[in-house]
Formats: sequence, C-alpha cells, structure tokens
Amino acid sequence: MKVLFLTDGIYPFQIGGMQKHSLILAKLLASSQIQVHLLHCGGTDYSPEKFKEQFTPSEFNFISETVIKFPKTDPFPGHYIRENKAYSKNAFLELEDQMNEFDLVYAQGFSGWRFIREKHKRKWALPIFVNFHGLEMYQTPPSLRVMAEYTLFKNAVKWNLRNADYAYSFGGKIDKILLDLGLKQHEILQQSNGISAHWLAEHPTPNNTVRKFIFIGRAERRKGIEELNKAIQLLIQMETEFEFTFIGPIPENKCIKDDRINYLGEIRDTDRIKAILTQQDCLVCPSHSEGMPTVILEAMACGLAIIGTNVGAVERQIQGNGLLLDKPDVNAIEEAISTFANLEDEFLTALKQKSLDLIAEEFVWEKVVEQKINDFESSLVNSEVGRESL
Repeated sequence: MKVLFLTDGIYPFQIGGMQKHSLILAKLLASSQIQVHLLHCGGTDYSPEKFKEQFTPSEFNFISETVIKFPKTDPFPGHYIRENKAYSKNAFLELEDQMNEFDLVYAQGFSGWRFIREKHKRKWALPIFVNFHGLEMYQTPPSLRVMAEYTLFKNAVKWNLRNADYAYSFGGKIDKILLDLGLKQHEILQQSNGISAHWLAEHPTPNNTVRKFIFIGRAERRKGIEELNKAIQLLIQMETEFEFTFIGPIPENKCIKDDRINYLGEIRDTDRIKAILTQQDCLVCPSHSEGMPTVILEAMACGLAIIGTNVGAVERQIQGNGLLLDKPDVNAIEEAISTFANLEDEFLTALKQKSLDLIAEEFVWEKVVEQKINDFESSLVNSEVGRESL
C-alpha cells in the first residue's frame, strides 16, 4: 500500500497539534511497512537532512517527501482560505503525474482540497480521507470577532467534508457536527488522537505540597487564556496557595506579575516538556473549542490530573481523572483550580493514576494507527482501487 499523505506542515518545522499528529502518524505508518509520500510545507530550520533525522533508518526506507512552500496571498479577510486553496492546487500540480502511484489519499485539513475536486472531475476511484480534527469553526466561538472568522471557514470546510469519501471524527461532540453537516454514518470514521508509549510514566507524579498547575498552548482567543488569567487573579486575591506555569508564546501584555506564576515561553524540545510536566500536578485546558488536544494526552501520560472544558472530544479524555467544565467560565475555572489546590493527597493521586490508566487503555499511538490501517484496507476493498483506476 502506498499512501499520499497531505499536510500543511509537520513538527518540528511547523508547530501545532495537527503538525505533531502528522509526523507521528507518518512514522508509525512507515514502521508498519506502508509506503508514505509526505507532502508538507517545510518551515523553521527545515532541510532534507533534518527531515530525514525525524525518522529511524528503517522508517525512512518507507518515506518520501514533496515540499511545497505555503503561499501568502493578501492581508484581507478570508486570506487563509485562499492560501490553503492555492497550496492544495500547487501540491496537486506538483504531484499530478505521480497520482497513479498511490492507493489512497489521506489529507489533513484543507490540504486535499484540489485533489478532491480532481477526483470528481476525472472520476477516480482513488479513496480520499480528510481529517479536520476539532472542527472548531462549528463550535462555540469565544467572541464576535472569532465568530466572524469561523463564518469564513464554514462553507469551505463543509465542501471538503461532503465531497471526500471519508471524514475522521474524534467522537464526543464532533460526531454530531459531521452528521448535522450532512455526512452519512458510514462516511464518518472514528479515531483517537494518540501518544507514543515512551511518554507513559510508570507512576503518577508525586504530589507537591503547594499544588502546581500548568497551561500549554498559544495565546489565541479560543484557548481561553483570558478567562484563565482572570481566574488566576481571583485566586491571588483570595490568597490561595498554588503555583502556575505557562509554556507557549504568551505575549507580555497577557502575563500576570506574581511570584507564583512562571512563564517559560515556547518550548519545542519534547523531552524538556515532559520533564516539566512530571513536576506538575494538574494541566488546565480552558478552551472554547478543541478537537482532542495533544497537550491533554501528554499531561495524562506524565501522570497529571486534568481540568478542561467540555468541547470537541475532551469528554473522552476526562473520565474520572479530573474535572470537566461546561464552558470556560471564569468562576468555574477558579473554583476548579481552588478545589485541586486543596485536594487531599489520596484523592489527587487517584485522579493521576486514572490518567495513566486511560492512556494505556485508549490512547497509545500504536492502537490508533492499527485502526487507521484497517480503515485504509477496508476502503481499498470497497472501492477496488488499482493503478488502472486513474
């Protein structure tokens, strides 16, 4: 089997949950001896040599790549849609003569846009899978500005989903979004985000006398950092004992000046992130919209309890290992952190152990990839794809 794997970037050359997902999935498909041709856009410090370094020698035997620079069009509203459309078009034109080499197309986000169009135009039997992860644009926006931005995305996302052969869902609230968009049940494939087994700690993190909390992410509006900051300021006023660490590119104007708050900036080294996580007690993820956040899985695998909002598929990640909030409400976040700050050791340890148990049972990458390979094989049987189809 040879998979054309379309992405808008891979980690560490591009930062983000989808980019990490793309790299790990490519590695594990290759380790299963599936040929993967990876389309990506390069990025920070990219070179063919550094790309090769992301794979073991045995994995790299099954990996090839095409790099297409992500285009910049104009600064006007909707530019990201136009850029994605141009990126997908440029990718297709680059790969058009190679399409008869592939058995299926797996596309992250908008990267498959032009390929879907050409499939229908040329009546290919080649199955195309799309993965829009969290479908945040169909979730509750945190502000009117973000609502307007989401509106620009909706029609484009809907077209890609309805015209592909299969769409992946993390479950939870995302299944309903896809069904409401008109997809049929058999077109929706279940998946989990995953984490490598080496992340999994043997025991929960030791409880700190003063409870330590952590946020990992960008300071974009949907991540709920404004609500989190207000909750922390309430905790400071009430003289609650706690410490809080932020990892991510948080601008100065969003930083709280207090000895209990620690800002570490953007960290790309996963070993360092893991080392920091193992010193914490609880991850806080107060997002307005999400898919299935990688940061939650990483924290769970390190033996942390979780506080998160019930968006996307987060309800699948918080099952007896933390607190699931209805929404990113300031008072609810403050109350949750305060509860954990004063939680007895035995209860906190039990929550942390449950995080480890859930990871081992449901979210190890090898199990996730096994399901994807089964999906791919079933699609080839159903569509009778062969090179003569093109």
